[in-house]
Amino acid sequence: MDILIQSDGLVLTESLKGLVEEKIGRLIQYAPRAMRARVRLRKVSAHPSPSQYVVRVLVELPGRDLSAQQTGPEPLRALEIVAEKIERRLRKRKTSRLARRHVPSAKD
Repeated sequence: MDILIQSDGLVLTESLKGLVEEKIGRLIQYAPRAMRARVRLRKVSAHPSPSQYVVRVLVELPGRDLSAQQTGPEPLRALEIVAEKIERRLRKRKTSRLARRHVPSAKD
């Protein structure tokens, strides 16, 4: 899975890039067929506030894509929350897909 990282209004350091790749790369266990993950880190306010940073993740999958967005006072905190959101959705999607596949057939 390719991870594309875009930052607006903040400097993308190697440590921040490594953390993004670690958090988002963890999702591959729930979506092995995922083609790409687009991560956008954006600073929307110059003044410290609870919604100073916005992190948006779009995971491109066969079928419907998944996206989530989170605001926060720090980019890492928002990234952790949005990664948990995407992971929860992928886990639910995988569980329901496996449950449909293993439905016992009704025998007469």
